[in-house]
Amino acid sequence: MRMENAYEVALANREKGIVSIPCKPGTKHPLVRWKRWQNEMPSVELLESWFKGTRNNIAILTSGMVVFDCDDPAKADLVLEKCGPTSHRLRTPRSGVHLGYRKRKGVDVKNLVKIKGLPIDIRTDGGLEMVPPSVTEEGVYEWLGEGLRPVSELPVAKVSWTRTRTRRKVQEQVVSPDATFMELRAQKWLEKVEGAISGQRGHSATFRVACKLTHYFGLGEEAAVRLLLEVFNPKCEPEWSEGEMRHKVADALKKVHRR
Repeated sequence: MRMENAYEVALANREKGIVSIPCKPGTKHPLVRWKRWQNEMPSVELLESWFKGTRNNIAILTSGMVVFDCDDPAKADLVLEKCGPTSHRLRTPRSGVHLGYRKRKGVDVKNLVKIKGLPIDIRTDGGLEMVPPSVTEEGVYEWLGEGLRPVSELPVAKVSWTRTRTRRKVQEQVVSPDATFMELRAQKWLEKVEGAISGQRGHSATFRVACKLTHYFGLGEEAAVRLLLEVFNPKCEPEWSEGEMRHKVADALKKVHRR
C-alpha cells in the first residue's frame, strides 16, 4: 500500500464522524489507548502523527454501529436475510465477511463472540473493526461494497434474532376446553404478527395486540401475558419486561370492561 493511504483514510473517516485508531503494522494490535476516543474525535494533527509516513494498520471504533463479523462467509447470508442489505461489507484476510449496520437508539446491544454458537461475532459500542487498507501476514482487508459510510446512512440492525431465548416458567392452571382452543388460535395469530419497535409507535402496537388477545380471543390476564411474553416479546426491539406486559394487558382488560 502507499505510505499515506491509511492517513488519507483516517482523514476521510473523520469527515464521516468515525474515529480511526492506529494498529501495529501487520497486526490487529492497537498502538494507543483508545477508550478515550469513544467520546472524543482525534484532531487532524493527532491522526497525522498516528498514520502519516507510517505503515500502521487502521481500525475504527464501532460506536453507534452493529458489525457482524462472520468467520464463515456463508453465514453472511444469514445476517443479510435477517438484517437486509448494507453498503458496509468487507472481506477479511481469512476470507471472513464483516457486515455493518446502525444501532437502533434505545436497543441494548453488547459485543459478543459466537452468537448462538455460530461463527458470528458482534461488535458495537466499545468495539474495534479493522478496515482497508490494513494488511496482516494472512492478507489484506478489502471493501466489498461502497466502503465506509457515516453511521447515520447505514440501515438499522435487527438484533432480536441473535438473542438466546429462555422459556419463562408459568404457573400451571386448569382452563376450560374453550379457553385452551382460543389460546391456540391466539398463539397462531401472534406467530404471524410483527414485533413492536421502539420509536415506531411500539407502545401503541403492543397495546393493540393486548386488546386483540383480550377482546377478540377472550383471554384472561395470565393467558394473555404468557402468550405476549413467549410469542410476541422475542420479536420486539427492545423486549418488554413482564411488568410492562402486565400493565398493557391490565389496560386492555379495563377497556373490555368499560364496553
